Formats: sequence, C-alpha cells, structure tokens
Amino acid sequence: MINKTQVIFCDNEHGIGDVCFPDIGNMDEHSIKQLFINGPPSIRALRLDAKKAGWGRVNGGDYCPGCMQSGT
Repeated sequence: MINKTQVIFCDNEHGIGDVCFPDIGNMDEHSIKQLFINGPPSIRALRLDAKKAGWGRVNGGDYCPGCMQSGT
C-alpha cells in the first residue's frame, strides 16, 4: 500500500532543516499515523489550516509564522 500526505515547506532558508506545516518533526507517533490514515487534505484545506496557524503566502511563496512576523 502506498500512502501520501500534503506538507507545506517554508520558502526561507532557516539553517535548521526544513520548517513545514504540519510540523511533522514535533508530532507524536499517533498524530503522524493519523495524518497518513486520514489521507491528504485538499490543497485548499491545507492552506486554510496553515493560515489559521500563522502561515502566509507572498508572491507565490509559502512562509512560516516566524518569517511572516519578520516580514519575510
């Protein structure tokens, strides 16, 4: 079986690895399994959830909350 999910990556270079939404690096094992079991959200739903979490989209690029606060 092949599973997939949708993840948004911040377009700024953070020097600490990729910053993404949802933040898979900070999820517990159960949350990661649920993400794959539930299947990928639509791109529209993913972007809406990311926006609620402080993510933004500027000139076609995706930016994390920290980058949005600093003015990208």
